[in-house]
Amino acid sequence: MTVQTRIVVTGMGAVTPFGVGVAPFWEGIVSGRSAVTETQDELLKQWAPATAAAIGFQPEQHLTAKQIQQTDRFAQMALVAAMEAFKDAGFANAEELTARYAPDRIGIAVGNSLGGIQTVEEGATRLAAGKSSKVSARLVPKALPNAAAAALAKEYGIHGPVMTYSAACASSANSIGEAGYWLRLGEADIVLAGGTECLFSPPIMSSLRSAGALAHEGADYAAWSRPFDKSRTGMVMGEGAAFVVLETLESAKARNAVIYAELAGYGTSNDAYHETSPDPSGQSAKLAMQKALRSARLEPQDIDYINAHATATPAGDRAESAALLSLFGEHLDRIPVSSIKGAIGHLLGTAGAIESIACIKALCDGVLPPTINCDDKEEWAPADIIPHKGRAQQIKRALSNSFGFGGQNGVLVWQHAGLAE
Repeated sequence: MTVQTRIVVTGMGAVTPFGVGVAPFWEGIVSGRSAVTETQDELLKQWAPATAAAIGFQPEQHLTAKQIQQTDRFAQMALVAAMEAFKDAGFANAEELTARYAPDRIGIAVGNSLGGIQTVEEGATRLAAGKSSKVSARLVPKALPNAAAAALAKEYGIHGPVMTYSAACASSANSIGEAGYWLRLGEADIVLAGGTECLFSPPIMSSLRSAGALAHEGADYAAWSRPFDKSRTGMVMGEGAAFVVLETLESAKARNAVIYAELAGYGTSNDAYHETSPDPSGQSAKLAMQKALRSARLEPQDIDYINAHATATPAGDRAESAALLSLFGEHLDRIPVSSIKGAIGHLLGTAGAIESIACIKALCDGVLPPTINCDDKEEWAPADIIPHKGRAQQIKRALSNSFGFGGQNGVLVWQHAGLAE
């Protein structure tokens, strides 16, 4: 049997609805708190009364005036999250990173859905209002989906593979999985992989509301995102960025890096069913999970925890539950399954990355994040959804699901660092 190159995580960084940093994110979700609040933008309220904004994220506290001028909010969050991830991996700045690794041997893989939509909206509003017959020449480079990856490459002087993956809500799961291929193929020695997203824009919110995807009921905004609950009415949109630093086990050991977890498996597929609705049978979602397990050389019974995509949409939660039951069978009753979207909403293109960090922290700390706001669980949902509060439980392997519009499916398998030795 061919020995597979082992890929490990040596750094993590995040900007989430709980604030800047992995620590406040992790403390927030395991404590069972919700970061969903009333929308502060009066224009957005008519479509999305509740959102999960990155509380306290002020780009001027982290970035230069020039960086802010040249970037959209989604790229600004990426820069800040990446800064934490690289520092956590032992590189305080670009000079330290490129002193250890040649710039052409460093990679960046970023997932997002639409890029700098707020920049486009600002330009369109300016033209429609008749304030000007032109917009800034920076509009296009700020709004392109690859703008965040380009800003990161420029900031750190990286000349290796720099790619953007746009696969709706599976985007950052794909970016992490594909980055693993680069390392195994020898195309890079170290990769920053993850996602970033901010789609708080009237046309986006209006379209999602028309599609019936957004939550729309409840007196308590903090309880609007209700994965697996019978009274769920849809997702709550969030914003944020999340990145992990990936390298080979050999590389990490050579520099005595802290190893958080191993990226053991990755699988992807497409429903080929509908532009927004998932295949209710869950068969292609099951296929992506099967591929992830096969690449990790594992069986379903080897998984100790599942971080579900579960966005709290009626169709999505049910299709994923069907896929899980089809793959895991009776063993599913013995596997804890939770969705952190009750706490932070749906970060769309960032979902796979931030949920991967939740899995990695669960492996490191021996605490499983809960599903909050599920007070009346659907009968067909997994038996153990870790309700309300985090649970102390040691695990060896976690599976993270990401499923998006267009039938995109991305699944990652994370393994305890001790198993990488």
